[in-house]
Amino acid sequence: MAFQRSAQTLVTKKKCIPELARKYPWTRPQGDETGISIYNFYTRSKLPLILSTEGNLKWYVCGPTVYAEPHVGHACSFVRFDVIRRILMNVFDINVVFMMNFTNVDDKIIDKAKKVGQTTEQVSSHYESTFLKNMQQLNVLRPTVVHRVSDNVQNVIEFIERLVESGHAYVTGQGSVFFHCDSYEGYGSLSRMKVLPSEKTMFDDQKMKPQDFLLWKPHKVGELFWDSPWGQGRPGWHIGCSALASKVFGGKIDIHSGGGDLKFPHHENELAQSNCYHHTNQWVNYWIHSGLVHREGDSEKMSKSRGNIITIPELLEKYTSNQFRMFCLLKPYAMEVEYGENAMKKPVQILNKLTSHRAVAQSYIHGEGPSVDVSNDVLMQHLAFTQKIVRSALADNFDTQQMISALMSLVQVCNRELSKPSNKNIIKAREVYSVAAITSYIDKLMSQLGFNFISKLESHADSANSSQSLEDIINSVTHFRERVRSFALGGDAANATDEEKSLIRVHRDSHSALLDSSDQLRDKLAATAGIIIKDAEEGPSTWHMIEKTSDGPSARE
Repeated sequence: MAFQRSAQTLVTKKKCIPELARKYPWTRPQGDETGISIYNFYTRSKLPLILSTEGNLKWYVCGPTVYAEPHVGHACSFVRFDVIRRILMNVFDINVVFMMNFTNVDDKIIDKAKKVGQTTEQVSSHYESTFLKNMQQLNVLRPTVVHRVSDNVQNVIEFIERLVESGHAYVTGQGSVFFHCDSYEGYGSLSRMKVLPSEKTMFDDQKMKPQDFLLWKPHKVGELFWDSPWGQGRPGWHIGCSALASKVFGGKIDIHSGGGDLKFPHHENELAQSNCYHHTNQWVNYWIHSGLVHREGDSEKMSKSRGNIITIPELLEKYTSNQFRMFCLLKPYAMEVEYGENAMKKPVQILNKLTSHRAVAQSYIHGEGPSVDVSNDVLMQHLAFTQKIVRSALADNFDTQQMISALMSLVQVCNRELSKPSNKNIIKAREVYSVAAITSYIDKLMSQLGFNFISKLESHADSANSSQSLEDIINSVTHFRERVRSFALGGDAANATDEEKSLIRVHRDSHSALLDSSDQLRDKLAATAGIIIKDAEEGPSTWHMIEKTSDGPSARE
């Protein structure tokens, strides 16, 4: 079914087809109600999340084409999906089977291998390992199932064979196999876009229609290949995802996700060929996409082909994985975002406030600091209100922005209670339950969302072999500094010995040097180690640790 190629260049354009959405409406699944609403790109609306199997969710995500280093755009997409996955598992107790593919057979990989003088296997294996390492550094959970196209070519061939047999694909004289888009009336129903010929365009000499897409590509000298009923060759791009996902999940997937740039043509083509293969109109119940990432001041999306990327090691040289995860939570997951120093200021500040609050609360719980009579009733009421708001927000299309807002309001209320003037006349033992409950809730929630919200101190203490832990050392330094400051300020004069009182009177004019040195030590610890010492008007000095960025003290609140 070949056509003569015109001398004119093939030009295509995309046309919006809104009526396709009405012709092929979404069908409400039969299954397990979760109480969660999720934005479904297919319908352009929020819908109830219903699982095809009670308590279990089938999720497929398009993995990377492994020919170059992952960048911040990949990081943002996979961290966002990781957060949603953790919410489903940890907050709503759903067992998520999360599958990802690696596209390790592709023109870009072949071109890269030729450029660097390696085999395609060497190139793809290297960048696959790099991707997995980077995801681990970002604390992204490993997929439940990982497949590679090269390991499943026979599944791809069998998938294509069925499409050819059913008339949804055709073979050309050159050994190519194309999907026949006109054979499927629903083509374009996901993206509501179709590729149509312009007035000056003639059909490609191998295609029946310009929107038809490649399923099997004939072998070229110097490229890897497999034997098939149509001759030696290799899979096209779109077919790998459909064949691999169908191998694991069969004819029904609950959630299918990917970056926003995959909506058309990749996901449209996936849906068309999979619906035809499985004889269904709804292979996927819910399509979700993460918003694209731009560098600050750059209107183009971050991509390898444009050369405007920031690699994940470059990201982690400047910020921590926790800070970047917070960045991802502060906007809806489907929203496009700008990444840069200005955009990272807020997530850094929020994490520092949470860390500072945790340190002050822990001091209060352990009986340190000034005596404050907090209102347990007020705090417990705010905790209950926050728990309700957080769960409601996460059930509403995983609204982490609203969740963080509610959490910071709780921290503000708790800090206000802990900042009350101290009362030296308090005789009764302080009631710490409400503060402990809030601290425990925040710790648990942050952990559920994938934050390593354990302090550097606790992490060190777990692994330290020395007899004196880091905590003991910092406590000793803080106590020594406190004594020096108290002496310089004359704070201990009333309880000092006669000899100490004499020294205070004689050397009072030189005490400013001690105070300056004390301040310099405090600033040095903050800048180099992220140790924040806070001096109190009454009671001992306290300290806590923050996640330090490469900007040093300027990153602190």
